[in-house]
Amino acid sequence: MNKSEFIEILSKEINTSKAEAGRHLDKVFKCIATSLKDKDELRFIGFGTFKAKQTEEKEVKTPRGTIAKVPEQRRVSFSVGSEFKAVVNNNK
Repeated sequence: MNKSEFIEILSKEINTSKAEAGRHLDKVFKCIATSLKDKDELRFIGFGTFKAKQTEEKEVKTPRGTIAKVPEQRRVSFSVGSEFKAVVNNNK
């Protein structure tokens, strides 16, 4: 499923147009990104947890054998919540 297919389902679920549902979804994504920019963790009980971690600059060897620098950055990970996992696995 891609974003437009998801937006179609969302628009039916909240009884609005696809354009309106798309705008709402984009706002949710923007809020999540902004929250992780300011804080290290964003937790939705039952759904999951987003965590942002600062990594240091490092040098890595590429497949061609050259050395490349990876700049310092914030990496984001997501841990699935137990209720969400249960729905996906048809346990609820």
